[in-house]
Amino acid sequence: MSIMKLPIEILENSLNSIDDPSDLLALTLACKSLSALIIPENLEYQIIQCGPGDAPVWQQMAEHPLLAMRV
Repeated sequence: MSIMKLPIEILENSLNSIDDPSDLLALTLACKSLSALIIPENLEYQIIQCGPGDAPVWQQMAEHPLLAMRV
């Protein structure tokens, strides 16, 4: 059975559990369909560095909870 035949929710949940950006990048290079799921949702925000005064970053996180969930 191909991984791409799994329900989208299972694929997304599995991808969200991968912490290493280099592993996610390897998946994007291996499969166009996985690439469409991974970029930008999983690679865009994994590690952020900011202080309490970085209002634009916190505003972005507040407006996009799915992105914030991946940090």
